[in-house]
Amino acid sequence: MSWVSKLVVAAVALGAANAAGAHPLDALSAPEIEAAVGLLRSAGHLPDGGKIVSLSLEENDKAEVRAWTPGKPYARRAFAVLLDKGKVGEARLDLSAGKVTSFTPVLDRQAAVTIDEFLAAGEIVKANADWRAAMAKRGITDFKNVECFPLSVGPSVAPAFRGRRLLNVACAETSGTDNNWWGKPIENVLATVDAANGEVLQLLDLGVLPLPAQTPSHKHERSERSRPQPKPVQIAAPQGNNIAVSDNVVRWDKWSFHVRLEPRLGAVLSLVRFGDAAAPRDIAYQLSASEMFVPYMDPAPTWSFRAYMDIGEYGFGMLSTPLRPGVDCPASGVLLDATIADLKGRPVGMKGVVCVFERATGDPVWRHDEVFNNTYEARPGVELVVRTAPVVGNYDYMLDYVFGRAGDIDVRLGAYGIDATKGVASQAIDAATGAADTAYGTLVAPRLLAVNHDHYMAFRLDLDVDGTANRLVEDRIVPRRLSTEGARRSLWQVERRPVETEGPITTPLNAAQFRVESATRRNAMGYPTSYQLLPGHTATSILAPDDPIQARAGFSAYTLWATPFAADEKYAAGNYPNQNPEPDGLPKWTQAKRGIDRQDLVLWYVVGFRHVPRAEDWPAMPGLWHGFRLRPFNFFDGNPALDVPPVAP
Repeated sequence: MSWVSKLVVAAVALGAANAAGAHPLDALSAPEIEAAVGLLRSAGHLPDGGKIVSLSLEENDKAEVRAWTPGKPYARRAFAVLLDKGKVGEARLDLSAGKVTSFTPVLDRQAAVTIDEFLAAGEIVKANADWRAAMAKRGITDFKNVECFPLSVGPSVAPAFRGRRLLNVACAETSGTDNNWWGKPIENVLATVDAANGEVLQLLDLGVLPLPAQTPSHKHERSERSRPQPKPVQIAAPQGNNIAVSDNVVRWDKWSFHVRLEPRLGAVLSLVRFGDAAAPRDIAYQLSASEMFVPYMDPAPTWSFRAYMDIGEYGFGMLSTPLRPGVDCPASGVLLDATIADLKGRPVGMKGVVCVFERATGDPVWRHDEVFNNTYEARPGVELVVRTAPVVGNYDYMLDYVFGRAGDIDVRLGAYGIDATKGVASQAIDAATGAADTAYGTLVAPRLLAVNHDHYMAFRLDLDVDGTANRLVEDRIVPRRLSTEGARRSLWQVERRPVETEGPITTPLNAAQFRVESATRRNAMGYPTSYQLLPGHTATSILAPDDPIQARAGFSAYTLWATPFAADEKYAAGNYPNQNPEPDGLPKWTQAKRGIDRQDLVLWYVVGFRHVPRAEDWPAMPGLWHGFRLRPFNFFDGNPALDVPPVAP
């Protein structure tokens, strides 16, 4: 029996007997990955030169998962995005039955960039005679300290290059730079590479600019000075933590949820529930990131295309990095590993890429000091955090899902890393006249400009508030005139209005409260149980609607969207944003104007913020956090944290 046949047999056996305690939403295991690759090869969909762009769990029907109980059998399915000679294909696999159920060529679309393309593109460029001549004009003839950064090309592709798998490659001189490769860009040179054929299609050279003279670093030994070593300040759990993790289900306080790492999306939290073990209540079926749009604001030909889709073009799960206890998360946290498939389908273990930890906030979760009878009651605030840290090029992101004891869920995005920089001629700002080459960013060092840009992160919030029959409600804050004279002449009231049709929410978020409420359950006072979305950062894209990079990222034009649940609608900019010139995702789906009242609905919240760089961002950025909150609104009959015990004496 061949090794491929053995893997096919293993796949059938795998589905026939799920491991005890395994969960239907678990990510694919190493044996499942190996079995899936065997099925793909056996069916002829993964030839020797073919690549696996991603291989992930294809979730079972939502109703089936919601009804599942431990020990109940379930099917296991997988979904693969494949790449062969620049052509993309989708395969669906039934691992339980041991077969490929479908294979579909994907026409006129490009899959995410793969790690081997990243690694190869720089070498392709360095071997090109025109690029070498461009370097020679700049006095660079030894390339051992030249590092090249392959970049996705965006939606605007020259007609002659359409249908090719493209990367734009920029390079930097890195000698003596220790841990910062972004401080000496070799500006004005850009190579366009066909990643499938391994050739340079075009070289753009806009003229020689001297390299910045400074050697950037944020390494401790090379810091300008060190502060005195402080006394340790730690988040500690001297008696052990209160976190229980079993079969990827996390339980803490009254919360429970399942967590897995997907190659594209990163952390996916499912079956989020609150309550005693005997009677947990549904809040969300699934919470995850969906897409990140990062457009830079420089019109130069070497920069204008830089408008990345960090999730769809690169992958937050693929680029998740290990979290270091004591720095990235508390030493008392629980580190979770993940397994993904590499380009050849081999299982690759990723150590400690999810950290689950609890921390005392230093704030009370509730308090009252009654001055009239000198009584005091308060409870300490403690919260649970699920954290990942994907690194996309120069940016280190941190994604937190934070669970509080009063039923709140904070979703937070932290931006760290290093500014993307452009070489310029200016060495300082002329306060009187300014300089044309600093018009699109901030000079952070002589000859070095940090370019202005935006971030728009779309989160997919599949809320199931006390079940799947939900409605989105606007509580509009409406001013009322009482009289034209007297001590009190006006007030405001709340007008409740259900949102009945899918699409972007156009009501200003500061003019209403938005809630997802149950269509079937009410609290003790008769109000529909609900969860409220509290907006955080709400910047939306102000790029022209006909700008190709904006058309591709139409979701960024609004902060909040609502759609009915659809299992195949997970990515706010569509399945294949790489090189895609057409609007896709949320703007396309919502043209159907599907009804959402009393339906299983999904909210999409876009955390948007603009980054005007500053001197303090160089050479490494202090973290800046943005986010939003989900909080119970008449979901309970009273304060759900009232039963939190006081601090032990």
